[in-house]
Amino acid sequence: MRFFFQTKRYQLFHGLRKAFPKELESDVKIVCHALTVKRKVHSEELYIDALCSNEFSEWQLFSGEKIKFPYRIYISDTLFFPIEMTERQRLIYHCIFSRSSDGYIRQKHLEALLDSEPPEWVLPYIIKLCDEYVKEILETVYEKLNGRNCEIYKALCALNFDYFTLGHCRMISYWNEYYRNACYRYKDYIGKKLYEEYFGYRKTGQKSIQF
Repeated sequence: MRFFFQTKRYQLFHGLRKAFPKELESDVKIVCHALTVKRKVHSEELYIDALCSNEFSEWQLFSGEKIKFPYRIYISDTLFFPIEMTERQRLIYHCIFSRSSDGYIRQKHLEALLDSEPPEWVLPYIIKLCDEYVKEILETVYEKLNGRNCEIYKALCALNFDYFTLGHCRMISYWNEYYRNACYRYKDYIGKKLYEEYFGYRKTGQKSIQF
């Protein structure tokens, strides 16, 4: 049994070691070691025999280093081994579960990330949540960022121009699929406000985006 858990924890760590800057690798390993790992979880009416998805989001940081985190995590956010986490380890923990397959868990950990001004490597996790389909999560981000200086968000989005524009298209497609009838005017949609006011999206003539 112990070998099984160690093997699964190693698999989780292997899937997440590139999800954070290399200098945080030892902290990521500590957090992964403390997590509950299950063989199967129920997600979107499917039983998935995996710890994380094979789809990843890749972002470049200002240092030039790239981080690559999974689209979804399929494990519980409960701790199997109780540990007293450092502030940095808590941020890693919240980042990991901002990718949870459970929308309520994603929102809970997102709120924790936005309780203070997060470091640069946390921002891609926050921005990524804004191209998804849960409107309540978008509303949480909008409310939490209200009144803050978002220049660092805009600069990071500009640095990751191609991926940012792809995320903007995803956000529009979800509005069209789920919210067009309830919010028929796109200009009133919370996702549009987020991308324009806080992330720096601008449409000018035939050019899709300018910063």
